[in-house]
Amino acid sequence: MEFSLEAKIRKETAKEARALWLLPAVVYGKDVPSTSINVNLSEFIKLYRQTGQNHIITLSVDKKKYPVLVHEAQRHPVKGDFLHLDFYVVNLKEKTHVEIPVKLIGVSKAVAEGGELHQTLNMIEVKCFPTDIIESFELDISPLEHTGKVLHVSNLTIDSKKFEILSALDAAIVSVHAHKEHKTAETTQETATQETTPAE
Repeated sequence: MEFSLEAKIRKETAKEARALWLLPAVVYGKDVPSTSINVNLSEFIKLYRQTGQNHIITLSVDKKKYPVLVHEAQRHPVKGDFLHLDFYVVNLKEKTHVEIPVKLIGVSKAVAEGGELHQTLNMIEVKCFPTDIIESFELDISPLEHTGKVLHVSNLTIDSKKFEILSALDAAIVSVHAHKEHKTAETTQETATQETTPAE
């Protein structure tokens, strides 16, 4: 599926653009000088819901078309509204450095029995051709059968022909820990047992 977006060269300030319901942005790349532009706010929001940051968008600027990725999307810290965008022009024939989200799937026996799931790594750094970028890498958490178990980057099923993994293979992605209340109860029980055990 192809995604496209119209943009216009920005002449006003970013604040003035936002007052006109336009979203200020900048487009740049290896052979493309940094250019200030505006995109229609509602059109971008509608598009972004489909693409996120990991889909190529054909950006039309002043009769020129560029294949771009949303390199950075600045949002209001409280409202969450988009404030500014960075569009990075990619070379479709060269590999680019991107971060792809990890999507957890499956059911963990340890979690079903009351354990707490902790995801410590949400994005995987890879190098690939822009046309090979995907929405996410899926990680099945069913091997997490008991507390203390950890899954690492090396546990991901990734096509090595398409993706060069830059993240450390031994980096932990997700683990299961005992629930705090359960842990406290165990500690209390151990303490009580030690106190009632007669000294030899």
